[in-house]
Amino acid sequence: MHKTRLRLAAAALPALLLAAACSSSDSADSTKVPDGTPNILSGKAPLTTDQLSRALITDSDVPGYTVQPSQTADSSDTSTLTADKPVCQPLADITSSNPRIHRMAFIGAAFAKTTKTSGATPEVINQMLVASHAPGDAKKVIESVKTALAGCTAFTATDSSGTKTPFTISKGPAVPTGDESVSWVMNDAADKKTGAALIAVVQTGDTVTAYVSVKSSGGAGPLPIDVARKQSEKLKTALAARK
Repeated sequence: MHKTRLRLAAAALPALLLAAACSSSDSADSTKVPDGTPNILSGKAPLTTDQLSRALITDSDVPGYTVQPSQTADSSDTSTLTADKPVCQPLADITSSNPRIHRMAFIGAAFAKTTKTSGATPEVINQMLVASHAPGDAKKVIESVKTALAGCTAFTATDSSGTKTPFTISKGPAVPTGDESVSWVMNDAADKKTGAALIAVVQTGDTVTAYVSVKSSGGAGPLPIDVARKQSEKLKTALAARK
């Protein structure tokens, strides 16, 4: 499968869910906290964009898959999401470019199983966002998501253009990798037939990786656990190599 084809197929994914992975951020290359002070609380700085890029999975890491890193940043009208229910905001934050818990750096990629026929659209397209956080913040992200899932079954998300999208939330499969992990299915209530995506979030040390999986024909895709395991392994290695 050509990577160009994967990029085009990924473009068909719900824009609302992919805003964070393709939006620009002034802090994407930062190793500092928002006030500009170097983050040395743990003695080790958060992974930079370059370090995250080197730790990103490649085709050779996950045989049978084609991986396409995000090529450009794109500031879109759907880059920020606000939930109408405060308890649900952590779920909106996972797919927003301006989450309540700040990302120190991040990278994105699309991946799918390699098709036997050149140019064919894969059955499932996945998008991933790998982010580094200040010490302790990655754990706060996963904990806030788990708390939200315990009390949030539906919410309406408003993007920065004022567009509102109603979502219902249902339980996802277990995600057996990382230090902590969780998944759920995000359903577009206005498009019950095809408007659903599986969201999985994996915390590995001071990093959080979010996965969005959808079927090309519409609906939530399966959990890409083999990819998630390998990505977590590579992040552990990168974190251990920090000075």
